[in-house]
Amino acid sequence: MHDLATLRAGGYRDAGLTKLKLTETLDQFPSEIFNASIATTLEILDLSGTGLSALPADLGARLPRLRIAFFSNCNFTTFPSTALAGCPRLEMVAFRKNGMEAFEGASERASQDDSVAIFPPQLRWLILTDNRLAHIPASIGRCARLEKCMLAGNQLTGLPDAMARCQNLTLLRLAANRLEALPGWLLSMPRLAFLSFAGNPCSAANALSSAKDTAAPATSASQSTLPHVDWNQIEMHHVLGEGASGIISKGTIRSTIGGSGNAGTAASSRGPSSALNSCGPSGFNTPSLSGTSTPALSVSSGASSVFSTATSSLSALSATTSASAGTNPSSSTLSPSPSLSLSPSTPVAVKIFRGALTSDGTPYDEMAACMAAGQHVNLVQVHGQIRWGEDEEEDAEEAIEANETKEAAPASFRGGLIMELIPPQYRVLGQPPSFDSCTRDCFDTASDNSHLPVPAAMAILSGVASAAAHLHARGIAHGDLYAHNILVARAVDANTADAATHAILSDFGAATLYGSTGLESLEKLEKLEVLAFAHLVEDVVGLMAEEPSSIRQQLLRLHEQCAVQDVTKRPAFSTLVRELSALQAVA
Repeated sequence: MHDLATLRAGGYRDAGLTKLKLTETLDQFPSEIFNASIATTLEILDLSGTGLSALPADLGARLPRLRIAFFSNCNFTTFPSTALAGCPRLEMVAFRKNGMEAFEGASERASQDDSVAIFPPQLRWLILTDNRLAHIPASIGRCARLEKCMLAGNQLTGLPDAMARCQNLTLLRLAANRLEALPGWLLSMPRLAFLSFAGNPCSAANALSSAKDTAAPATSASQSTLPHVDWNQIEMHHVLGEGASGIISKGTIRSTIGGSGNAGTAASSRGPSSALNSCGPSGFNTPSLSGTSTPALSVSSGASSVFSTATSSLSALSATTSASAGTNPSSSTLSPSPSLSLSPSTPVAVKIFRGALTSDGTPYDEMAACMAAGQHVNLVQVHGQIRWGEDEEEDAEEAIEANETKEAAPASFRGGLIMELIPPQYRVLGQPPSFDSCTRDCFDTASDNSHLPVPAAMAILSGVASAAAHLHARGIAHGDLYAHNILVARAVDANTADAATHAILSDFGAATLYGSTGLESLEKLEKLEVLAFAHLVEDVVGLMAEEPSSIRQQLLRLHEQCAVQDVTKRPAFSTLVRELSALQAVA
């Protein structure tokens, strides 16, 4: 972070700055940034939260090396096309939460004219989340390099057909808009692997039909089917991590509220029941453990490893995972639903949502997807939901402040989820994409623990494929099937070289309930996600031990099948489960 006063006093001259971040309130763009010694080296400019509302028209000419620009939480009511279209190297632009309503130079007529230059020519990553945009100009079709496009939380009723020319588009976020239907070309995009469109008319009706009252996105009434737990019944502990949609803390369920009274009595007034299932997808209880089921897990030393060696407590998972492989994902892979209630003082993971909208979607849609997903050995178990009203806000705010999560639950949305506390031996398989990788995860391949044995690699891929097949059988697209959303643990028997490996697919923040009727080409929705699985196969193969392996070659052939450009020719997840099961048997 830099200081505006120092900038104006010339303190950064000749410093060779490649990145400049200012946070003070700005009435206008600081002309000092154009100082020759800064302008010739500056590549990343972050003016988010400064209140800026306009950019100099000659920005591109004066900052010729600019690659990344952040203007989120500012006051741009119009996209500054003249300034940004003139930036020759600009790849990433962010205008999250600006109240933006239009694009400069894109009148209603011009918005259909793809010859009008609106966006930077080298644009690769566009963030326009949480604005008031009713349309996207057709000239976005000129952005041949566009890979990631974040449009959640606007007022879009459609997408321009010219956008079909963005053949490199890999990730698209359309949640919480006004789309009555998805454009036909969208489901045939050859590289689109991560799509979310929850909270649109084209998804809500289908979710209602498919879930049969189990869940309904975008309505608070739909949340009644997950057990409600009174906020005062939860004892919050330390923060475990955070993601795009919320803060995750360790917590326990109190046996009494405030040290007296009956917890069950208070909870019953909040919903049908506060009885929680203590058995998660891995099939065992997790008392006295620290950890979280989200990709934002903060871990101790060794966190950069693909996984850490687990204790022998996971050895029982081997039989469970092997037994489920190759079977019908919507039946025998389901974990049993024991009627055990969660015992008081049993640790849980408590996710408190940040607000009414994230870059992926809304808390309502995430909660609806969690409910509709049901139980599976390779999915995180969700126990219950938390909602509170005005009479409980003071207690909630005190608990949040005590855990240093003051912005975890703004007034626009008050609530969260209670999830199973994943044992600490689980580690995220990968790290989120970087600015450079854009839509592909990052991995620490230099670590001694980064090399996966063939059986471990097969167990991870089989488990994730089975979880994805289970979700799509229920009309749910995960939307974020990435290695950084997969938790992995291995239990090594000291007397053998064999290891029981278990993978858990987490984070439903980008999930979409698409149901079984009303949308054309539903099969293509699943096969878009099969491409995401192809990327995972490629990543896992890259982490496998380097010695020649017939399994490696067969996985590469499987990758090719999942990554063909013709979406209709990709295999379904149920087919992948069977093929991976067959490979696992000979691995």
